[in-house]
Parts: sequence; C-alpha cells; structure tokens
Amino acid sequence: MRELTNAQQKIIDTIKDGLIVSCQAKKDDPIYMPGIITKMVESAIWGKAVGFRIDTPENIKEVRPITNLPIIGLWKIHRKDSPVFITPTLEAVQQVIEAGADIIAVDATDRIKSDGKKAYEIIQDIKVAYPEILILADVRNEKEAEQALEAGAHMVAPTLYRFNENPKSIDSPDFEMLAKIVRASQGRGFVLMEGKINTPEEAIESLYLGAHAVVVGSAITRPHLTTLRFSRKMNKYESTMPLFY
Repeated sequence: MRELTNAQQKIIDTIKDGLIVSCQAKKDDPIYMPGIITKMVESAIWGKAVGFRIDTPENIKEVRPITNLPIIGLWKIHRKDSPVFITPTLEAVQQVIEAGADIIAVDATDRIKSDGKKAYEIIQDIKVAYPEILILADVRNEKEAEQALEAGAHMVAPTLYRFNENPKSIDSPDFEMLAKIVRASQGRGFVLMEGKINTPEEAIESLYLGAHAVVVGSAITRPHLTTLRFSRKMNKYESTMPLFY
C-alpha cells in the first residue's frame, strides 16, 4: 500500500464503510432543473452519506460550499472518436480539481482515447501534475484494476463493468467481479463498489466482500430509472435499461 499524506488518509478514513451518493442528472432527465444537484446533495447529507460523486466542474463548484464531506469529482465528456468519457484529459482533470474535488475519478480502462493513448495512462500524468490528489480509477475488471493501481491510482471501482464485452448485467451489480477486484487490490489500494447497487442489502454485501465504501446513484437520486427498473421486470423484460445514465 502506497504511503498517504495526512490529508489523504483523513479522506480515506471519512468514507470507510460508508455510503457515497452519486448526485448526477442529465439535462434530458425528467427531474432536471437548475439547482437539482445541490438538492440531491442536501438530501444525501440529511440521510447520513459520507461523501458524494459529482459530474462537471460547474456542479462541483455549486456543491462545494455546502459540505466539507469528500467529493469524488469527474467530468463526463463524450466524443465520437473514443469510448472513453470519464475525465479523459488532463485539462478536464485540472478543472475538476480546481472546482473543489477531493478525489478525481478517471476512466482507467485499456481503451484508446482520442489522443491515441490508453485511458489508464492519464494516472501517471495526474501523479506528476497533482501529487496531492487522490485518484479513483474507474475500471471494467480485475486486470484493469491491477493496471490502474500499478500506474499509481489510490482507489479502484468497477464503475465501467457494464462496458465489458459480455457483461453479466447492465442493471444489477456484479459481486463476483467485485470479489476479484478486492483480491487483486489487496495491499495495493482501496476498492469502492460502484455499479447498479439498488438496495441496502446489496450495499452491505459489498462491504462484506471487501469494499472500503459503496457508491449508490440512480437508486437514490433518479426516480425515473428506479421506476424503469421495476416496470421492466414486471413486464417480463420487454424494455431495456440504458447503457449510459
């Protein structure tokens, strides 16, 4: 396990065994309105969350003044020439950090970015430019988790598991994958469980399997997706969950 600064260790200790709420909304979501992310964060604070995952520098800036709890910051930037969309450039990293993020989340898969580099290579660039920031590597599997930790990430999460070639599911957690990532990360870094956790029981199972903390998003903050999760099962899976959310 790489040595942490006092500030980094404080963040790691704060989120231990806790619930991190991913507060995100797209502009075409039925619930979208100005200020919605702030209201999500305020609700999560009321519900005893230990941290937040926030998309875009704009939203991070809005949220930062209302909480001292850790913020995992990212910036989803979709491009036609690459499947990599979670904080794909060092410029995006800079803006997310300057907005107030305590942890920077990046795509750390081995997929190719627009600049021709593999996604996980950005970790080394961040380590040089921002040595004090904690890095969360969003990956698809245990191999990519090992790769990201070797590159210098402090944490990994199977956030992108549904983008594997043949995922078991895109709307339910892959606990087998989590267990594999925990084993691969032993003594090397921390594991956050993220990926379609829908119930408190699934969050507890994640901690039992070795997750340091659990990230939950749509099941808490996006009722239209929760509604679809119910209706598609009740209608014998005639509809599908969106891959991007």
